[in-house]
Amino acid sequence: MLFQEFNIHLQIKIHIMKKIAFVIVICLLSTSSIFSQNLKWENDEEKSYQVPVGLCTWNDLEQAEFFYIIRDNSAEVILNADATVKLAKALESQSNTKYEIDAYFGAWDEESLKQLPHFYAFVMTIGAKYQQPIEYKFIGCNREYNNGINDMVPPTLPYFAIYRLTNGQRTLIGEIKEQPKLSFEEDVLNIIKR
Repeated sequence: MLFQEFNIHLQIKIHIMKKIAFVIVICLLSTSSIFSQNLKWENDEEKSYQVPVGLCTWNDLEQAEFFYIIRDNSAEVILNADATVKLAKALESQSNTKYEIDAYFGAWDEESLKQLPHFYAFVMTIGAKYQQPIEYKFIGCNREYNNGINDMVPPTLPYFAIYRLTNGQRTLIGEIKEQPKLSFEEDVLNIIKR
C-alpha cells in the first residue's frame, strides 16, 4: 500500500516536471526566435521618445522610456478567471493543436499601451498556471504601421492576430482589433472554439 502511494506521487511529480520542462522549452524557443529578428528603435517626434519597430520582447519594453505607462496600466489588469479556466481546458483538450498570437502595437498609441499588459498577463497565466502555452510575438509599429519585418500592415493598433498551427500549417483564425469585444480571454476562447 505504501509503495503504491509512493509510486502514484512519483508519477504525479514526473508528470508535473514534464509539463514545466515543456513550458521552459517553449519559452526558450520563443525567445530565441524573437532575438533572431532585427529590432529598430525610431524616434517618435510627437512623443519625444524612442519606439520599437519590429519584433521585440517584454524585456525590450521594460527598458524603454515609455514603460512606466505600461507598468501603470498593469496595475489595472484583472483576468476573467472563468474564461481563463475554460480556455485552458479547451487548449488541453486540443493537445495536438497549437496556437500563436502576433501582437502588433504602437508604443506611441494609448490603446496599445493599455492592451499590452492585459495580453502579457493572459499569455503568462495560461502558460505558467495552466501549463498550456500559447506562442506569442510582440511586433512594434511606427505611426505608418510599418513593422519592418513583413508586408502585413495591421488595420488598426493594437492588433492581435490569432493563428492555429495544424500539421505545420499556420492559419489565421481570428483577430482582435483595438479592444476586445468582451475580454481578451473570452474573445480568444470564442475564436478557438469556432
